[in-house]
Amino acid sequence: MAEAQEHKKPGMPWRVKFAILTMLVVAGVFFPTTVLICGCMIPTFVAALIDNAQPRTAWLTVGCMNFAGSIPAWLSLWQNGQRLDQSFELLMQASTLILAYGAAGVGWLIYFNIPPFVAGILVLRNEKRLKDIEKRQAALAAKWGRDVAGY
Repeated sequence: MAEAQEHKKPGMPWRVKFAILTMLVVAGVFFPTTVLICGCMIPTFVAALIDNAQPRTAWLTVGCMNFAGSIPAWLSLWQNGQRLDQSFELLMQASTLILAYGAAGVGWLIYFNIPPFVAGILVLRNEKRLKDIEKRQAALAAKWGRDVAGY
């Protein structure tokens, strides 16, 4: 009996299966919205495919901005009845795609520019902290002697 339990393959947890099933049902019920959002979110799918730097955060940064740019089209679809033909009509409008894909472009700008900016701030802060420690160490050496300072 113990051997049978050892050879049991780890499967997908039931919560994950339930979440996938729920998402598929919701996607089917709101099919026009699903079509519109999937069409608008293509840059996010591309970011998820091409991002191989660890941790894989490009899809998240691009996706959040891309989703924000897709919201006006989504609201327009829901205000006008959520019909499939209207979903395709919205996807064919240049303004919808410019807004959604432009927001994804802003997401890429954030992804490439914010980490170096934050890293630069952290380097400057740590350099200042190091200088403060060196000043304090020099003051202690002047007060107690160089033998106590350890250098």
